[in-house]
Amino acid sequence: MSRIGLIFCGVYAAIILGCVALSLSAGGDPKGQFIFMQLPIALQGSLAQQLGLGSQLAGLSWFWAYALFGIPTFALLYAVGWLITRARL
Repeated sequence: MSRIGLIFCGVYAAIILGCVALSLSAGGDPKGQFIFMQLPIALQGSLAQQLGLGSQLAGLSWFWAYALFGIPTFALLYAVGWLITRARL
């Protein structure tokens, strides 16, 4: 088990939780809620848009957007941490 990978994943999870909490505290401001909800997955969504997948992603709920982009991001962060751990040996 990679401690560095778990730390990377923990930081990303904290960012997600913080942004969701800020979104919920935005009150009735839908633009503010949207901005905070998209922050943790904005880079992945932008990459998908550049790859021509924008029309398929247009109807996704937040749950599915986070599942589609968040889970692979956690895997990538853990793998990077694992590689760092292996390189230090």
